[in-house]
Amino acid sequence: MNRWLRWGLLFTLATLLVASPTSQAQTPPNAVSVYSIWVRLSLRGYSQEEIESLLRNMDAKTVEEVKTRLRTTVINNLRLKRIRERFQASRDKGDLQDVLSSIETEIRFAGMENDEELKLEIRERLGVPLDRL
Repeated sequence: MNRWLRWGLLFTLATLLVASPTSQAQTPPNAVSVYSIWVRLSLRGYSQEEIESLLRNMDAKTVEEVKTRLRTTVINNLRLKRIRERFQASRDKGDLQDVLSSIETEIRFAGMENDEELKLEIRERLGVPLDRL
C-alpha cells in the first residue's frame, strides 16, 4: 500500500509539473503588434493604401519594419511554394498564369499590392519578373 501511495504522489507531482506553465508569457496580453494588425487588416480585404492610412499615426520606422518583415514573409512563402522551380518549368501560358496567380495571391494576402520593393525582391531572389502584375 505504501508503494502505491508513493507512485500516486509521484504521478500527481509529474502531472502538475507538466500541466502547469512554468512562466508567464513574454508580452503583456494587452500589447498589440503592428505586424498582426497589418495582417488582420489585409486578410479582411483592406488594400495596402487603406492599411497605411489606418496606421498613419504610427511611427514611420515601425511601419517600415513591418513592411520589411512582410516582404521577408512573402519571399519565404513563395520559396516554400517552389515558385522559382515552377516558373522555370512552365511550358505554356497556363503554367505561367498559375505561377503569377500564386505570387499575386501571396502579395495580396500580405497587403503589399503596391510595394515595388517587394516586386523587385521577387524578381531578384526568385527570378520571376512581375511586369504583368
